[in-house]
Amino acid sequence: MADYTIAELSELSGVNRRNIHFYVQQGLLPPPEGAGLGARYADEHLLRLRAIPVLRNHGLRLDEIRERLAGMDASAVEALLTQPPPARAGHVQPRPAHIWPRAEAVTRYTLAPGVELLVSPEANRVWHTQIAELAEAIQRIVHQHAATNPNGGHS
Repeated sequence: MADYTIAELSELSGVNRRNIHFYVQQGLLPPPEGAGLGARYADEHLLRLRAIPVLRNHGLRLDEIRERLAGMDASAVEALLTQPPPARAGHVQPRPAHIWPRAEAVTRYTLAPGVELLVSPEANRVWHTQIAELAEAIQRIVHQHAATNPNGGHS
């Protein structure tokens, strides 16, 4: 059984800390073990955080989601995550996420000719500072290589 800090749970689920605390307060998530900086979250928390948007796509309000999740164990929540969302009139049913091809929005960073970095919006939000540092480091390396190999030779 995994044991997560609030930061790890937020990163893995894509749900910000404030919403995690709100969901605990509203009874959509069980309270963590411990309190404050020592609070620890389990796989059940991660599963339920992933289930909330699925249930929202089914048209449920937060109070209805709380009632639904209250009667589910971990295996029931896992099963819910594998179900496709319900079809709505005039709505094209999306393919399950695990089936390729899949369109995905990304930010493209051109770091040098022929060198690009593609970053998902979620990763860009979570890792923005680290991505900027990575881009700068790659650009420094490319410029150093160009300065030491003026004829464009590849090493």
